[in-house]
Amino acid sequence: MSGSRSGPGTKPGSRTAHGARPDLRTLPLAVAAVATSWCVTTGQRPPVVAIGLTALVVLVLATIGRRWSLAACAAVTAVLATLGLMRVGALHDSPVHRLAAGGAAVTAVVRISSDPRTLQARGVMPEAVLVQVRTVTLVARGQQITAASPLIVRAGPALRSQVSGLRVGSTVEVRGILTAAAPEDPHAGWLRLTAPPRVMSGPGALDAGVNRIRDALVTSVAHSPPDQRALVPSLVVGDTTMVPETIAEEFRATSLTHLMAVSGANLAATTALLWWVGSWLGMRRRLLRVLSVCGVVGFVIICRSEPSVVRAAAMGVVTLAAVGLAFDRAAGLRALCVAVVGLMIADPWLSRSVGLWLSVSATAGILWWTAGWAAAMASWAPLNLARAVAVPWAAQLATQPIITWLSGQVSTTGLLANLAAAPFVAPATTLGMSAALLGAVWAPLGVPAGWLAGWCVAPILWIARTGAAAPAGALQWPARPVLLVVLAGLCLGIGMITPWLLARRLRALVTAILVVLATVVRPPVPGWPGDWQLGVCDVGQGTAVLVRAGPAAAVLVDTGPEPEPMVRCLDELGVRQVPVLVLTHFHSDHVGGTEAVLARSGVQTVLVSPLASPRAEAQRVLRSAAGAGVRLRAAVPGDTVQVGQVHLEVLWSGPVDGEEDAGSGESSAENNSSVVVRARTPELTAMLTGDIEPLAQQAARRWAEGSGRSLQAQVLVMPHHGSGRQDEAFWRATGARLAIASSGLDNSYGHPAAGALRLAGRLGMEVRRTDQQGTVTVESHQHQVVTRTRR
Repeated sequence: MSGSRSGPGTKPGSRTAHGARPDLRTLPLAVAAVATSWCVTTGQRPPVVAIGLTALVVLVLATIGRRWSLAACAAVTAVLATLGLMRVGALHDSPVHRLAAGGAAVTAVVRISSDPRTLQARGVMPEAVLVQVRTVTLVARGQQITAASPLIVRAGPALRSQVSGLRVGSTVEVRGILTAAAPEDPHAGWLRLTAPPRVMSGPGALDAGVNRIRDALVTSVAHSPPDQRALVPSLVVGDTTMVPETIAEEFRATSLTHLMAVSGANLAATTALLWWVGSWLGMRRRLLRVLSVCGVVGFVIICRSEPSVVRAAAMGVVTLAAVGLAFDRAAGLRALCVAVVGLMIADPWLSRSVGLWLSVSATAGILWWTAGWAAAMASWAPLNLARAVAVPWAAQLATQPIITWLSGQVSTTGLLANLAAAPFVAPATTLGMSAALLGAVWAPLGVPAGWLAGWCVAPILWIARTGAAAPAGALQWPARPVLLVVLAGLCLGIGMITPWLLARRLRALVTAILVVLATVVRPPVPGWPGDWQLGVCDVGQGTAVLVRAGPAAAVLVDTGPEPEPMVRCLDELGVRQVPVLVLTHFHSDHVGGTEAVLARSGVQTVLVSPLASPRAEAQRVLRSAAGAGVRLRAAVPGDTVQVGQVHLEVLWSGPVDGEEDAGSGESSAENNSSVVVRARTPELTAMLTGDIEPLAQQAARRWAEGSGRSLQAQVLVMPHHGSGRQDEAFWRATGARLAIASSGLDNSYGHPAAGALRLAGRLGMEVRRTDQQGTVTVESHQHQVVTRTRR
């Protein structure tokens, strides 16, 4: 606040730490380090592009920096390029990498280096367990190889139980098929298990001790409610194995995801506990610093020394150094840049980690803005309250462009959620860590602290759940370069006026009211949804299409992967009745919201594929329909249904004749059994194709030609979310002017594929896509097709 105040680390009459000019002299070094590391980890051989880009970075820095800065940047670039290329070369030239490139079957002895992580089934992808390992020896193609190369082991549902129990540090014999990793990946390949693993020896003393501490934490919360039992290990040591997807989604929607992984906040809370204990024991600053270093080392070991943990520790140390020990905020950015250079030396692949970008952005925002904002607000509010408001606000503004780039959303509840959750994070972390350490000595000792930690995270769970349910908790913002630049400019502008907003009580109160209103009042989209006749819902990586049958009624084709997006789409488009429901096939990304639709929409008829596979999903749909008193009816080519103003015509259903493994649960069999529907309203015709692939597209076209049916439509909902496998003749036969891809943002399948988009362009079709534009509505008047998008 005033320049006359003195404090630790300042001299009388000098400027206070928060008023000092930030030290940016090391910023060019950090930029050069990240750019160099990113370039050398592209995996290109030879790294011509990498060398060219790093040279360009040095040239740019030379034009804006001083002579010493140019020399330092050149030195950093040279050192990191040399070290990085050596590490990348060692990885790509390893015999394990060559075997992976050739798809070799191997028997390997490996050492487990991470806790097993379960991937939930999504769409056609079955459940899987992933675990990181480092090879000891491999036997493949008649030769034995001794090599220490990183691999990722993948096990399917049949081997889940055997792999899930593997402990870090154990030596295990595994058998499977090696497959190549992407050139930029930090591991030599993937190993798909074909047999159960065989444990040869247990963990060493250090790994066994860490396992015992982490197990003690899980045991200490065993008597807490399920959600608390899942979140405490995640918040304290980054163990997310028990966190359900529902909690993860709520935390994503409220910008609280950083609490579910190891972050600088965890380190700060743990170090604060150590400081308190050390101060109570009478330690002075020098001993406190030694204790802090020991605490950081112990924190990294207990949380596993994985790249994300090392990154979080570095960011936590920077923040502590800037505001906790040195009392010198002006030096914080210098320390941050030095830490970034150190991280690039330790692991150049961190330059490709979005987690690093988020951590660095958040830390930089806190260091750059917090002191000034808190000083402005402290003119009328307690300083601790001012800091509690400034820190999450600075972090959210600094990271929002990156978060929007990843999610296509702007969270309006993030500030409130982080502000409300902050008081509970430190107690939960310190109690959880205490429970882990005490429980490692004797399990009952950790139970009281674990039980208290569980009740400390209960308010965090409630905050996440409430924030995620807010009507306008997340606003759609397309992740396009121009719009991201606009968003970044808005964030900078808000950052510039924030001190003015916080400097007076009335302005701050009005701002707080506006922030609260932004979470509950969803701004209208002009003209949305219009006098629509077809609606392709934004349900993530899945499909749900509405064909309007009346003022509040529609035919629904598929229900997406989850009930919440499906229900939200029905509400947005004003649909209260769904007389006819068509489920093209039984993959979960097409039937996940069925139960919710049956429960609320007055469904009378359900048309389904005659191939009841995958069996588990088909049985689930059958039970839901039986509970709603509705019978399923297998669709047959030639079936017609009239619902209000909608005429439905089935042009294909069932597996392709002679296709292998039909009904086995393999994706192509079920995809090609999709019900294909041509839906007509008085002014619009749409072809709704499920997930049919080229074989079924050809079969549907032949059937239509042979039976005298038309494939003509104004709108084509791209088969299989716009995958790369399409039959051009089928698309051409529809004569569609508009093609819509229903897919999730940044989905792992690459939908819609570049080939499908090119095909649509070649045939003169306009393209709309739900991953970028949200729900798409279509109307036709006097043969003019008009589209509107939710975003």
